[in-house]
Amino acid sequence: MDETEQREIEDRLKERIAAYHEAALLFTAVTAGLPDLLKAEPRDPETLATDLGLAPGPMRRFLRGLVAMRLCEERDDGRFALTPAADCLTYGNPSNLSEKAFVVVGQYWMPWMSMMYSLRTGEPSLPFALNKTAADWRGAKSEEGRFLFRYVAKDEMSNPEGVREALGDIPEGSVIASLGGGYGAWLADVLERDLSLKGVVVDAPPILDDAMRLFDVLEFADRIEFLPGDVREEVPASADIYVLKSMLQQHGDKDAAAILENCRKAMSSGERPGARLVIYERLMPEDASEDPEAIMLDLHMMAITGGQARKLAEMEALIGGAGLRLAGQRKTGNGMTALDVRTPPESETQD
Repeated sequence: MDETEQREIEDRLKERIAAYHEAALLFTAVTAGLPDLLKAEPRDPETLATDLGLAPGPMRRFLRGLVAMRLCEERDDGRFALTPAADCLTYGNPSNLSEKAFVVVGQYWMPWMSMMYSLRTGEPSLPFALNKTAADWRGAKSEEGRFLFRYVAKDEMSNPEGVREALGDIPEGSVIASLGGGYGAWLADVLERDLSLKGVVVDAPPILDDAMRLFDVLEFADRIEFLPGDVREEVPASADIYVLKSMLQQHGDKDAAAILENCRKAMSSGERPGARLVIYERLMPEDASEDPEAIMLDLHMMAITGGQARKLAEMEALIGGAGLRLAGQRKTGNGMTALDVRTPPESETQD
């Protein structure tokens, strides 16, 4: 490694280390609801602090931090206003930056900082850092979970190309099921492109309530069935295409195997002959330098859920162990992989 490359690496590390400044300011602004308040009306720090029950002096200093980030501007009359660039942080904006700031900084920061716990115990560090499990903070009446699923939903609706590639050709009149993937917002793009298709969303009841509201606004609710369930225990849907989007990576091998076994039972029920399963995840590369994002995903699963990103051979072993077969695979433009999974031919199951 020459001196220039060494300097570039050190400069990049310095930038990453110092990034906590802006990340913390952004999280605090979003948590306080400042973007929406300042978009509605420019305000002076004293008025803003009074409205929020905060101290005026620190508020002025904080707002100047947002000015430095080009999210606010300070006017001659002493009032602060939201810049057009910061509109992406307001409620109702299609961008998911607001939700991402809340989830990543508010929920993921401490578990990542506590990763030594995972290295010592082999267990996820989130419960140690936040005194709650991943299921707790994603569960019923959880504001954190709401932000997470809104973040995922906005991303799915803004970037539908990956799932579109993963699903490939969909026969007319098919039923497509989103299994345990939150709102299943990616179904909106699928249903919009073909009026003959129908969808199913399977997840916990509180998540389904919000999913129903989303699809009602999008005017697709009448073409979607919402089924409560935990796919680790049962897949209650009857579909032509079952989709596990970024699901298996959230679980260890035992739960991942149970999910695939339940998918096999649903696919083999006979209600929809020829049903297929699409597993859509980012796979681990053989060499870490080939896909650094996959490596970070794997570490994220280690810290947050106790799951893991898997290599293709590991996925094949799980699929085969559940009595299923890998019929094909394709890498999508966003770096993720779609695995086309089928039940074995009847001759094989009889043997």
